[in-house]
Parts: sequence; C-alpha cells; structure tokens
Amino acid sequence: MTVGTPAFETINAATVPALLARRVAASPGAVAFQTELANGQWSPVTWAAFATRVELLRGALHVAGLRPGDRLAIIAPVSLEWELLHHAALSLGAVVAGMDSHDLPERIEGMVELADINAFAVASPKVLALLTPQRWARCRMALQLSQSTDAWPAGALPVLWDELSQLGSASAPSAPGNPNPKDNACIIFTSGTTGKPKGIAYRHEQVCLAISVICEVFPFVGPESRLLCWLPLSNLFQRIVNLAGMKSGAVSYLLGEPRRVMDVVTGVSPDVFVGVPRFYEKLYDGMRARVGLLPRWQQQMVEWAWETGRRSSSFRQQRQPMPIGLSLRWAFADQVVLRRVRTVMGSRLKCMVTGSAPTPAWLLEEFYAVGWVLLEAYGLSESIVPVAMNRIDDFQFGTVGRPFACHEVTISEDGIVCVKGPGVCADHLGAKESKDVLTNRVLDTGDIGFLLPNGHLLLTGRADDVFKTSTGRRVAPSGIEARLRQSAGVEDALIFGAGRKGIIAICTFQHYPNGMDQRRRAALEVALLDRLNELSPADRPQGVLLLERPFSVAAGELTPSLKLRRQEIEQRFEPKLKELTAEIWKHGPQTSRVLLKWLRD
Repeated sequence: MTVGTPAFETINAATVPALLARRVAASPGAVAFQTELANGQWSPVTWAAFATRVELLRGALHVAGLRPGDRLAIIAPVSLEWELLHHAALSLGAVVAGMDSHDLPERIEGMVELADINAFAVASPKVLALLTPQRWARCRMALQLSQSTDAWPAGALPVLWDELSQLGSASAPSAPGNPNPKDNACIIFTSGTTGKPKGIAYRHEQVCLAISVICEVFPFVGPESRLLCWLPLSNLFQRIVNLAGMKSGAVSYLLGEPRRVMDVVTGVSPDVFVGVPRFYEKLYDGMRARVGLLPRWQQQMVEWAWETGRRSSSFRQQRQPMPIGLSLRWAFADQVVLRRVRTVMGSRLKCMVTGSAPTPAWLLEEFYAVGWVLLEAYGLSESIVPVAMNRIDDFQFGTVGRPFACHEVTISEDGIVCVKGPGVCADHLGAKESKDVLTNRVLDTGDIGFLLPNGHLLLTGRADDVFKTSTGRRVAPSGIEARLRQSAGVEDALIFGAGRKGIIAICTFQHYPNGMDQRRRAALEVALLDRLNELSPADRPQGVLLLERPFSVAAGELTPSLKLRRQEIEQRFEPKLKELTAEIWKHGPQTSRVLLKWLRD
C-alpha cells in the first residue's frame, strides 16, 4: 500500500471513509481545513495531505491498541487533531463518541460507563479524574492530545500525540478496517436538561443520510465556500456540517477557542454560519452597542436604514413588489448603509442557522431587516437527521420550517410532534427499548406543535415544561422567559411555579468587568420591571431572584450546548425560592407589586 493513497476505494459509498475517498479523488489539491497559527494567520491543509495523515494515523491507532468496534471518546476542543482522529478511527472500524472538554467530570464518568468507552483521546486528563480502576482495566488506549502537565488517574498508561504519530509509517502492519454501512459510526449523548444524559448510537448509513440532507439544504455550498467550525465537535450538528462540507468540497476553518469567534469571523467570512440562539442575541446586542458609539449623524443614518429594512421586510419575505418609493429607499439602505453593518460577519454570508432552542421571533425579524437570513432548524438527539428546517428559499419566521422528506411527521391527539424515518435512533444505549420516546419506532418528541397549511411546522412549547400552580392554573414558561430575556443586561431567565401558589422567576445578568454597583442595579431593575409590566397579570411573576452572574457549564447549570438544566437550577436555588415565596405571600395574594431580590451567589 502506498502512503498517501486512501485504502477506502472498495468501501460502500454509505460510509464516512468512502466519502473522504471520493473527495480526495475529486480534488486532492484543494484546501480541506484551515488551522489557526499563534500569530493569527491560517495554515491550509489539502485533502490529499489530510488523507495521507488519516491513513498513517489509522495504522498508528491500530499499533497503539485500537480495534474495530472499540469505542473511542474524543474529549478536546475543535482542532485538526480532532478531525484526524475522527476519520482515522472510523476508517479503522471504531466508533467515535464526542464529549465536551468543559463538561463536569462526574457527567463524563457517567457517559463513559453508559457507552462502555474503552479508548480515550483528551486534551486534559482532568476530565477523566472520576473513572474507576475497573474502567482503566478495560482501556485499550489513552491518548493525550496537548502538552498538559495534569496528572493522569492511577492505572492509565497514556500515549502522547507526538509519540502516536511516530507509530504510523509505511512499514507499519496493515490495519483492518473497511466499515460496513450498518456498522456503528458514532455515539452521541442527550443534553441532560431533565436528568442524566442518555447515549445513542448511529450507523454509518445514518450519518451519510444526514450529510446528504444537509448538502441538499445548502446547494450553493461548494469548493469555493468557507465554513467556520467553532461549536464543540461533541455537538453532532457541527460534526455533520463539517462532513457535509467535505462532501461539497468546502473549506472548514477550525477555531479551538469559541470565545474568539467574533475576533475571526470577519476575516474568515463564511458562506454559512451555524450558532445557537444565545449567540445571536449577543450578536444583536453587540451590534446595537456599536451603533450607539457612532457619531450622531451616522447613528441616524443606520437607524433610518434599519427602519427601512423593517418596513420592506414583509414584501421581501412574501416576494411581493414594493411601492416604488420604498423600493428605492431599500436599495439605497441595503447597498450603502446596511451592507457595512453586515461586514461584522464577513462579506460572503448567505445565511445563518440556529437551533437547539427556540429563537425569539423579534430577533429573526431584526436580522432580516438588516439584510441577514437567520434560518431556524429543529432536531433532537434521537434523530440524526434534523426533523425540519427553514431554507434560504423557503422560510417562515416563527416556524421551524418544512419537515425533511425522509421523515414522516405527524401530530398526536394531544398535540405532540411525532417523527418516523431512517434517521431516528433504534433505542438508547443500555435500554432494550426506549419506551419513553419510541413506540413502534415512532419518536415522541415531547414538543407541542402543529403543521401549517403550507407544510411548515410550528412549535408552541415543550409538554414537560408546562406546569400547574397549586391553584390549578396551567403555565407555559417559554413565552414569559423570552420576554424577560429581552430586558437590558439579562443573560437568562427561568420561570418556576409547579405546585407553588404563583409564578416566580430567576434572572441572571451578564458579567460586568467592573462589578455590579448600586446605580447599575437600579437601572437593571427599572428595565426588568418595564418588561414585566408588558406581561398580562396572569403571566407576570410575583417575584424574581436576580443573580449577579450568568448560569455556567462549570456550575452544572448549563449543558455543554448551553441549554438550561431546569431541575438542577431549581434544586440549587430552592431555599432562596422558598424565602422569596414566603415574603411575597406574607401580605396575602392581593399584592400587585413584583418583588425583586438580589443574590450574591
């Protein structure tokens, strides 16, 4: 076998290694990835060079002890090493489980046991601190990807990345591989917002189906396109986007530090940008703040242009002709003013994609007014193919778009969205049958929604989020929380009331470098009360705990994908919630004021 020639040509096309082989054959000299150097410049890696390294690494992994069917956990930030390991392990016939390097060690330990992981590749061994000696006795390979000096747990025999790379050579013994389309390719984990994460295995053919679906949604992405990979690769959708980029021939820029995304996005200038709702809310806040720093005349020009975008929005969304005056104003506003505002995301952006949680309708409209299309997608861990998605030529704000053709989407009698199709998982790991979500291979999503006459799916909430107060009143928290998050400085908002006399809330605030002084507190309270007064009396919380910091992954309050862990948060703050409730009801239920109480957690 010649080094640099992928040994995957005979593999069935419905495997990830076969897709890599096809891309290498089609454009060996084209750039596959760009990696960031210490000086801020980017270093290109061609498809041919990438495939050569994958083949060498495949042999090295085999020499190091990895075998077909083994389960390899990669727990590291975005990097070229992550991508190399991913493809090399898959080509060897191993199964890759991505885990977030910022997750809590106890959650990592639980996922490792659930998935029966027997090989590890980590940036820092600290995340493996709680693994048992019995687990290490089953370990085939432990690989350290960084220069971290953190100690490994007793029983671990780690190999350094530089040492591993020396094991792969042209003279190394031939490694087995050639996975079958029905072999497992990856293991992913649910976010664990309502309990412990559950594990799900997906086959190569399912991964390839998801890749094809994403490529069909973005037909304009091709060899000249750029993608920015900044979400953790433990995030399955980000991984599928990268693989779809491989199939299309696009270049993926790999950013290991997600907090620097706004530092690099302008220079990278991606054609499609993938993010979570909270990122886009912060992007909007940052844009508004920058406009506020402009000279007065420039502020007025931007505000005029933005308002022109709002007035023209309905015509553009419905593809209807505008009145001539509005059409001329929009053309000028778009090309002369708003085009410069949009350069914050580069000059090539065709659309942005959001998912994982509902995106406020006002934000979708505001971005469209400035000339951006933010497309909401909808998916669950139990289906590797997203359930539905808005398209650049077929979108409706407020919906999650049209379901994909490979799915059969129905609405149950009680309004729950149900999905059946080849992308739906067979069951959860460790369960003979996932009766909690799957019945006759139909996925009960737990989301309440309905299909509009035009075929778009509209979601109205989560069935398990709706609660009853002790007075019997049903409350859907998502709309109330979305309104509170619009208040100045509010990072997140959570509504509680199940079994309580009334509704109470927790609001967290963004971190202020110089701290939270009394003047700032007062201003934030006024802004929050204004938002609360916009709610109907029935939906208005009677009390709000105000936390001077955001929720965090490190504190166990957020999942690695930044979803709120409602149960954990409620349990942690239960004593303070009880105190707040007692103080509210001390004067009886007739009180009309909202009680705000600051916490120094």
